Amino acid sequence: MAAQQQARKRRPAGVSAPGGRPGDGPAAGGEADEPSYLLLGPLEVRRAGVVRTPGRLKQRALLAVLLLHANRLACAEMLIEELWDGRPPRSAQATLQMYVSGLRRTLDPGHGSAGGDPRRHPVLRTSGSGYVLRVEPGELDLDRSRARAALGRDLRGAGDCTAAGEAFRAALAMWRGRPLADLGPARLPAYHAVRLEEERMALVQDRIGADICAGRSAEVIAELAELCARHPLREGLHEQLMLALASAGRRAEALDAYARVRRVVVADVGIEPGPGLQAVQRALLGGLPPTGTEHGRCRRPLLLEPAGL
Repeated sequence: MAAQQQARKRRPAGVSAPGGRPGDGPAAGGEADEPSYLLLGPLEVRRAGVVRTPGRLKQRALLAVLLLHANRLACAEMLIEELWDGRPPRSAQATLQMYVSGLRRTLDPGHGSAGGDPRRHPVLRTSGSGYVLRVEPGELDLDRSRARAALGRDLRGAGDCTAAGEAFRAALAMWRGRPLADLGPARLPAYHAVRLEEERMALVQDRIGADICAGRSAEVIAELAELCARHPLREGLHEQLMLALASAGRRAEALDAYARVRRVVVADVGIEPGPGLQAVQRALLGGLPPTGTEHGRCRRPLLLEPAGL
């Protein structure tokens, strides 16, 4: 009980208890129960209950970069590099200023119409050689997802894998599709989407690991089989598939899953599978339950920590 109480104390502001809806909890800086900035899918902005998503592609791309650097200085040089992928036009500096002015009008129309100083804009301010987009806690869906993921890790560490799985599911529910995919010709450099996709996959593995730990192995086998087919070299997924199969009493299939991934790894990379996969295989061949590092008060015999990426 004490460990779970500690996890509750560490619950970030605006994050509901596990099992609540993804949007539960107050969003600081607004009355709405939903984030003001939606980045984990098609870009969307909601201010004071009104949708204020910029219409121009380059303005949306600029907003996406600013959101990825929320509450930090985004220097003009970096923004120009991102928006024009290293090939800016001669007018890039002036064009960037025009995009910033348009974005300010979109995010807070009243400030501009009242003749407010753009350097004192309540949302997007000029600071030194760049700009700072002010985002309050709970206003950005990415921040909310990360807060729920952190809660899941706390609960997993406290030994409550069932509640941890619910928290990881709530974190994943914030993802509405491929981030940044709707920017079209104004698409940002690929590494932004790659980084976010890696973060999502890590969450998926966290949730599956918690489900295996909580005794829901049979429910995740089909999902893991599909993920392993889509990501043949991601050994952590194959390790989780073997553990789920073994937990469901399908030891022979778990060993067959190891043989399949080994063939792929050897053929494509020229090396043997990593130590995690090999350890699970040795345990299965020896008739022993595959074990992992125990955490908190959880004492299930199978994998208790998420498999590595």
